[in-house]
Parts: sequence; structure tokens; C-alpha cells
Amino acid sequence: MSHPLESALNRALSIRLNLQITLSNLPVVEEWMDIHLDRFLEHLPTPPEMPPGTMVSYLAMLGSDLRRLWWGAWGDPAGMVPKLADYLKLCNVAASDAAVLDTIGEKLEPRLVGPWIGVWGGKVTTGWHFVDPQPWAKIEPLFGTHEAKFKLKQWVAEHKVDHIERFAQAIGERAYSEFEFAIPGDSVDAQVDALEASFIHFAGAPLPSETVELFRGAPHPGFAITVRVRGGAVVRTSAIAPGMPLDLVDRLCLTMKTDREERLERLLNALTSEGIAKVEVGRAGDRGGVDVYVEPGEARQGTRGGGPAPAEPPKSQSN
Repeated sequence: MSHPLESALNRALSIRLNLQITLSNLPVVEEWMDIHLDRFLEHLPTPPEMPPGTMVSYLAMLGSDLRRLWWGAWGDPAGMVPKLADYLKLCNVAASDAAVLDTIGEKLEPRLVGPWIGVWGGKVTTGWHFVDPQPWAKIEPLFGTHEAKFKLKQWVAEHKVDHIERFAQAIGERAYSEFEFAIPGDSVDAQVDALEASFIHFAGAPLPSETVELFRGAPHPGFAITVRVRGGAVVRTSAIAPGMPLDLVDRLCLTMKTDREERLERLLNALTSEGIAKVEVGRAGDRGGVDVYVEPGEARQGTRGGGPAPAEPPKSQSN
């Protein structure tokens, strides 16, 4: 029987290798981006660097059209914060961005913190996030008065929501903040009704009715909404559905009029054998997209990588 630390090290190595292997099969990842993605992975704590009894959690996203990539990690601040600080320094974090992290960290004292990195639109975007629920009463005073804050406060009051599930902050040019809320309701229908109204509230336009009907087929509740704020305005709204089979993802793509690249399934299987963790249907302005999230781990047997990247990537883009 292997030692627990050995098992944890093997798990961390497997996750890192599987994430790196998929990169060569993603047309959205250009050669110059590799150094940024490698830097992210190199600044995640190894199991011996984490407090006893804790571990790093991972989440990976691929856009259905393979035009978007996102990796996130989080864990106990005692192990994550020193590595996060070094990572942000190497990313040339501005003093103002560092001050935001320090201020919010002191006020919220999160139990789960870490970095994230994303690739879309020919750019690499990175930042940090808190992944444990935080009281809205503590979050709300940290931000100035603007249109987006008014919408958030109005929504929180109307739906009697008292906390956020996740807070994320991008750094660098065109930085943004992101708020994730669980949708209230005890049943799938109740949550989908609330999600439909919430999407209109933040995005200013409804989800396609066909998308909403597909959500009603979810086996259990567990919906959420993410609101991205930049310059005092809501710039992206995303409806989050619990994990689902890939054939339902295909149908979601049809309702959102976005592509589902045929190699998506193989790439997901190269990242995990556990299936899809959640699906995000996002809208930024007039662009919509479907993003698929998995918890990286052992690859499904018989898969590795995803075949050669196509010469011409698909055209849809929602970030």
C-alpha cells in the first residue's frame, strides 16, 4: 500500500501532466503563451508544502469550440498564499492590484484561496480567487458605488441571498471582478425560474427558451450565476448548471448557436475519468458560449492528449 504522501504526489503530478499535454491540442493556445501557463503550474504548492490534512483542489475549463481555456486552483492559505505571492510578482502585478488582494484578504480572511489563469481572444488573463462562501454583508462595502453594484444589491435583496460562493479578481489591463452566487430554490424548476429571471436582470437579455428547457431536465438542483464587472458595469453574465452528459452539452450548444468541436470529448477524457463537473452558459454583449468544467485527475483509460490541432480554429467567442 502506498504512503498517503506518495499518493498525493502522484495525483499532483498526474494532474499537471494531463493539463500540459492537452495544451498542444488546443488551437487557442499560441506558442508564446506556454511560458505563462507553465509559470502558473510551477507556482502551485506540492503536497509537502500544504498543511497536514489539506490538499490543492483543481478545476479546468474548455470552451465547447476550444476557443477558451481556464485553469483554477485553491487550498488552505497557509500553503497557497506564499506561492500565490511569488506567482503574482512574476506576473508583474501592479501595486494597486496587490493592494486590492491585501485589503480584501484582510477583510474576508478566506479559508480557500489560489490563482487562476485563462486564455481567450488571443490573450492570457490571470488573477486570484476566494472559493469559500463569503457573507455579502462583508463583500458589499469593499466596492465603490456604480451601476453594477446597484444591480448586485438589488438582486441580493430580491432573492434573499446572504453570501457569495466565489469571488475572483483579474489583474493587469482590463482587470475585472467576478461574483458567483448560488441560485435559491429547493427544486430544479424553482432554481431555473430564478436563474431565468436573474440572467435577464444582469445581462439585459434572456437566455434562449430552448436553453432554459434543457436546464429543467437537470437531475438535481445546483444552479448558480456568475456576474463579471469591469469599470462599474456588468460585462458578462453566466448561467451555471450542474454536471451533465456530453450529449446534453451538444444540445446546449445548438440552443446557444455555438460550435461543439468534435475533439472536445477526447480532451475532457484526457483530463479526468470523473465526467463533467459543471457547464457554464455565458453571454458577453451579443456573443454567447458554452464552457465545460472538469476536476482534473486520472485520464480516462485509453485517452491521452486529443489528436492534432486543426489548422483553422472555429469562430465563436464569448469572453
